[in-house]
Amino acid sequence: MTDHLPFGKRVRFYRERRGLHQWQLGELLNRSEDWVYRVEAGRIPVNNVKMLADLAEALRVHVEDLQGRPSLLDDRGGHAASVPAIRAALMQSRLLAGGLYDGREPLRLERLAVEVDEAWNLYQSSEYARLAARLPALLADARLATHEHTTGNTRIQALKLFAVTCHATATLLRKLGETNLAWVAADQGDIAACEADDPAVILALRRCVAHVQLGAGMAAEALDVTVRAADALPRGWWDYSPASLSLYGTLHLNGAVAAARLRDRSFADDMMAKATRAADRLGADTNEMWTAFGPMNVEIHRLALALEFEDLQDAVDLAPGLRPGRHVPVERRARARLDVARCDACSARETEFA
Repeated sequence: MTDHLPFGKRVRFYRERRGLHQWQLGELLNRSEDWVYRVEAGRIPVNNVKMLADLAEALRVHVEDLQGRPSLLDDRGGHAASVPAIRAALMQSRLLAGGLYDGREPLRLERLAVEVDEAWNLYQSSEYARLAARLPALLADARLATHEHTTGNTRIQALKLFAVTCHATATLLRKLGETNLAWVAADQGDIAACEADDPAVILALRRCVAHVQLGAGMAAEALDVTVRAADALPRGWWDYSPASLSLYGTLHLNGAVAAARLRDRSFADDMMAKATRAADRLGADTNEMWTAFGPMNVEIHRLALALEFEDLQDAVDLAPGLRPGRHVPVERRARARLDVARCDACSARETEFA
């Protein structure tokens, strides 16, 4: 994990991870190869919000991955083969291959649940290298559980644990820019969630699917998944418990981002209204099923949408109120601070040229 790379070196890291030459990235951005070279050499600052968004889209990462603490995972040195090992774990079948499954003893489901929770804690603490090191074995253990438990409640529990393990895997891979592999994890998790037939896990994995689609630039598909997932919920289920409120609210925050990417302000506002309603019913910031959902998360997304729509005055007005407390995970707090920093940079630039 590299924690202090300058902006230009981040761009180079993600460009090389995508397998692009400088001239190819330049073509995607309608810029010259020399412009890309100078950005990577730190000779040209990239402060324009639109250019940052275009650069992030071309590199298939988040804007905050370029600006703030990196979520880079180098597959060399102490973390050698982390992503390939995760890929191998996702692609292996216990019935057709050995490897991770040879001589492996199945974990008790209670122990597996603890391991899954620890994995999510690592993600939300931004400890991505440690998480990547754990995921191959956790995926193997979770998949093994679905083969060991074939009937009854234990079968359902095993499927749910495998589904949320895939969710954590997809979330990390999406952040690393491994969108295609993230899709494999999200799809496998979604299939397991549907077999378990638990509305909460199904909703969590549908949000995961939409999240990965957003990372692949498929905003329309992500919005469609969001709407269909909400429509498929049992009547009144969304406000049944803190977990259901959190999942419903987070789903619609994701939908709001998708709508904003499509420049559909009306749909984005509708998604935000539903998320706000869920946050108001919840009444506090919580972390049910690792959603980090609550009133503060809604405001974090409200600022992100203002920046997405380039509503600078709204963003400036919202920024001072964003003070995420200890109930908001580190990963989400960092994202909020980056958006506040973007807002401050845009405001300073507007003042300079006024």
